[in-house]
Amino acid sequence: MSDAKRPRPVCLLAPVAPYRSGIARHSTALARELAARADVDLSVFSFSKQYPPLLFPGASDTLADVRTYASPLGTRYSLNSVSPLSWRRTAAEISAKRPELLVLPAWTFFVAPGLGYVARSLRRRGTRIATIVHNAEDHETSRWKAGVSRFQLSQSSYFLTHNSNLFKALHSQFPDVPARVSPHPLYDDYPEAKGRLARRGSVELLFFGIVRPYKGLDLLLEAMARAENRDIHLSIVGEFWSGREETEALIARLGIADRVELVARYVSDKEAAEYFHRCDAVVTPYRSASASGVHALAQHYRRPIISSDIPGLNDRVRHGHTGWLFDNGDVPMLTQILDKEVTAETARALRPNIAADADHYSWSRFADTLLA
Repeated sequence: MSDAKRPRPVCLLAPVAPYRSGIARHSTALARELAARADVDLSVFSFSKQYPPLLFPGASDTLADVRTYASPLGTRYSLNSVSPLSWRRTAAEISAKRPELLVLPAWTFFVAPGLGYVARSLRRRGTRIATIVHNAEDHETSRWKAGVSRFQLSQSSYFLTHNSNLFKALHSQFPDVPARVSPHPLYDDYPEAKGRLARRGSVELLFFGIVRPYKGLDLLLEAMARAENRDIHLSIVGEFWSGREETEALIARLGIADRVELVARYVSDKEAAEYFHRCDAVVTPYRSASASGVHALAQHYRRPIISSDIPGLNDRVRHGHTGWLFDNGDVPMLTQILDKEVTAETARALRPNIAADADHYSWSRFADTLLA
């Protein structure tokens, strides 16, 4: 085979299936896209252990034991986030592949030392490092956490992120490191719903994903309590990192327990499909964000989004066309949207607009930007 036709050796080091998280789903989808390309020779590496149990709120951060999981990607599960010995071993194994490019995500300080160590080792050996930045620092951050995250980011040859706001933040911190922007692709591997969940009211809302303080669930609950429409029903579907008791107490105090369904656990893809199918709109009242996989999932199911008007979220919502935006933290404005804008009929009318936007958010386009 001539050099012109030889596939580029690329390694991906990231959480992938059977890990369960937004980052793992993103990395798995990217791995599938890269593996399908004739111009890429992909090797996938992942974590043997990602988080200690004390740092993960659910029963487990995997759907299966990585020691016995038969990965369709041929994944090597070698990196232990708390074992420097595994960092060195993983760096050596990746180096043996002689990759032209190493791709890894950045999203939390906890795994940054291990990922940063491997990236630095490979870069010293001539490998380019492409860092897909989901978060430049943690949502609940501190100076020392930001410093740890910065260590990983500083090993990058270039950045790839999903929105212009994070692009600007990275350019400010690392003016000499090139950065690229490509929108979060839509997931195309979620199953179709069977329509098994019955509607309960005139408007069905969905708050989906791990519940954390920065995601502003309390704002949505306050708006529901204030809304004149007493036939709005909400499903909260996802595990709680913290604050479940406080959330349940708030629901009771606001007197909306009969209109709020709390599914405080991880749900399978099939279950998720049913909740998205039933809802009229997905709500992301986040106080801060750099991107949202929930938005990509809502768009996959052609559901409009009610979102805080903040960078990282507002680039995927066109007010009145693919959803509705309200000022960050503005409960009265959110309440007005619930009362004046959102009905089952208006939400359904936006679905063609959402479908028309879908072509802009493909994994092929994202991979093209990554590899360019």
